[in-house]
Amino acid sequence: MKKISRIWLIRRLCHKHYKSVRPTAAQINNVIHKYGLNKYSLDGKVRSKEVMKSNIAKAYAKLK
Repeated sequence: MKKISRIWLIRRLCHKHYKSVRPTAAQINNVIHKYGLNKYSLDGKVRSKEVMKSNIAKAYAKLK
């Protein structure tokens, strides 16, 4: 399995949705929340690696 950077994935998804090379902070936040790519939960705790892996895999599948 290939290792995928969360930041790289966010940038690619922004490019797909907004067609912008340099996305704004609002666009980045929208993509992060849409695909569940946030590092911290709403109560401020770090999300588990398993949850992050599954969300990254789902978001990567949407790129293809």
